[in-house]
Amino acid sequence: MPEALSLLCRVPAHPESRCWALAWSPSGALLASCGGDRTSPRCPQSPQCPQCPHVPVSPCPGVPMSPVSPQVVATLEGHENEVKSVAWAPSGTLLATCSRDKSVWVWEVDEEEEEFECVSVLSAHTQDVKHVVWHPSLQLLASASYDDTVRLYREDDDDWLCCATLEGHTSTVWAVAWDSSGHRLVSCSDDRTLRVWQRPCPLPVTPPGVPCPLPDPVSPCVPSCPRSLPDPCPLTGAVATACGDDAVRVFEEVTPASPTAPVTFGLAAHVARAHAQDVNGVAWHPREPGLLATCGDDGDIAFWRYQRPEGL
Repeated sequence: MPEALSLLCRVPAHPESRCWALAWSPSGALLASCGGDRTSPRCPQSPQCPQCPHVPVSPCPGVPMSPVSPQVVATLEGHENEVKSVAWAPSGTLLATCSRDKSVWVWEVDEEEEEFECVSVLSAHTQDVKHVVWHPSLQLLASASYDDTVRLYREDDDDWLCCATLEGHTSTVWAVAWDSSGHRLVSCSDDRTLRVWQRPCPLPVTPPGVPCPLPDPVSPCVPSCPRSLPDPCPLTGAVATACGDDAVRVFEEVTPASPTAPVTFGLAAHVARAHAQDVNGVAWHPREPGLLATCGDDGDIAFWRYQRPEGL
């Protein structure tokens, strides 16, 4: 029986440094990476990259660099400590940032004037804020924190407020990710679990800082590992995680025994030594089901083929 997660190829993208994160372009034709060497790799300009014979991208995984150098158009100031995460809203008109100063800032963007105005400073968390991510279609923002919670925010009467507090993790929440439908949110924690949350519609408004039981967890917590970064596949719903134990894992929703049975998730694939050192990022291909890219402290980008195991 073939492995659920099989290695296609490995590329030394940042051979002298760590590779921190990955992002596919919307078409899936390009893969961007960032590393401690302050570069993005330039790939051979050929119809088929000889290093990646099984990966259907054009011209190959990596970042063909534009001859036009990027320019700084604005410097956003205001946070009182390190800025840990930044995220664009799908509309492109809003930007979110979060910091060790325990706050989340929402910025309104005027692309034509290249102006960024802070429209809200949200102080719902009681500890450093690690990560922010926008809902894929709504102006709904999620944040993860060292206070062991996930908070949701939305606009109400020209102001932003915390509309939900997701409690259940027993240690730092490292990252959060929406699935492509926006109905589920995945969180990962230093308590070595993933939690999957279901978003009701409509989402009720509660006063800032008041705990709200929504969204509800749709499955028991899934055993994982510290500092795992979740990425739900936009095509299949499988959740891949990167972890500090050098492993890559994939979790799938288990087929229920009956229509009334509770939703549960199970471990579908586990590669114990996916990278020589910590795995820092995972990214599903946006167009091809089962094609997964990972990166790690070894500076490599690895490409994998995932197939859901039978009986799950």
